[in-house]
Amino acid sequence: MKTIKKTLIGLVLFSSTALFGQDQIKPTCTVLDIQVKGQQMITSSEAGNLTRHLMNKLNVYTITYDQDINYVLAEESRENGQKWSYECYSIQCLEEVGKLLKSNKMLSGYIERIRGNVIVSFREFDVATSKITNSISREYKDIPAELKNMVLLTLQEMYGLEREKQLVDYLTQINSREGVPNNPDVKRLNHSGVRMGVVHVLGDNGDILKKPTGKGGYDASATLFQFGYQFETQYLNQGRVQGLFEFIPTITGLEQGLFLPSLTVLHGLRDNKSGLEFAFGPTFGVSRVAKGFFDQNDEWKLRTEWDQEGSNPNPIVTRLDSRGSVVLNAGFLFGVGFSFKSGDLNIPVNLFSVMQKKSFRVGVSFGFNAKGNSK
Repeated sequence: MKTIKKTLIGLVLFSSTALFGQDQIKPTCTVLDIQVKGQQMITSSEAGNLTRHLMNKLNVYTITYDQDINYVLAEESRENGQKWSYECYSIQCLEEVGKLLKSNKMLSGYIERIRGNVIVSFREFDVATSKITNSISREYKDIPAELKNMVLLTLQEMYGLEREKQLVDYLTQINSREGVPNNPDVKRLNHSGVRMGVVHVLGDNGDILKKPTGKGGYDASATLFQFGYQFETQYLNQGRVQGLFEFIPTITGLEQGLFLPSLTVLHGLRDNKSGLEFAFGPTFGVSRVAKGFFDQNDEWKLRTEWDQEGSNPNPIVTRLDSRGSVVLNAGFLFGVGFSFKSGDLNIPVNLFSVMQKKSFRVGVSFGFNAKGNSK
């Protein structure tokens, strides 16, 4: 009885060992260089090494080691006088090298960086049947630091293996990676550059500009040309939205013989895709003001022009006057804008209004730069 038991146990162990051994026998697969196109992130040799390493980790096939590949190719080159290398991309070459290495499968492909995207493509060639038995091509966002994960996800999908969904979304869906911390290499719309336009002054100050200089005016038009430069810095980038600080020094009125410098500091939000934006913030400038009064005929006169006996009974007020002293003034600007693009040329157009005591200004400005998108 004991003998029969031992015999049965031995048979079971032998069968299990044989079956286990069969499960471990996998077809062999060889990975040579992977072609790299476009703006290179790595070399073709490095891409081949990376793919070979990841295929080995996936454990789908028995991957031929590069030491074995080097030995066979070197021996064949010596014996036949034909130089063999890892640069083998065509089906004909894959078939020849596959037979030399006695490999069941050959894996080839390419990585291409184009138009802000990275394309990873692989095909599996069966040496015995001379046919492509599997292929895949996938597109990812242009994030060079994540190339290893792009190759891994493509191979996993090709062989029907489970992939990490969060990682897939992270590398393929635009809104999942729009933030600056996640996109150190992704470029953003930047409108820094020259600004020019016109501004029209309404209210009391608009009337004063048109008055002759003898009456405290500027003998100028209420519509003035201005030019300057916009400096902007990005502090937020989430989804399609950029948060910006904008600094815009300008000079207004030179064509009217005036010199009116100003500095505007804006907080703005911009849509990265359409270029639509709005901004608001304080604007600071200088102007000449004087103290005076309105006489019985409602004419403006300086306080020093009171020439009658007794004290001046008219209210003394301060207002814009070309004969006055230079002072700092402030207002608050609201603006909206959009941009046109032609290649790397940006043409932002903005409409704005400035609220200020005794004055209201409206204007339009435009600019241009050829920065493309800034990081």
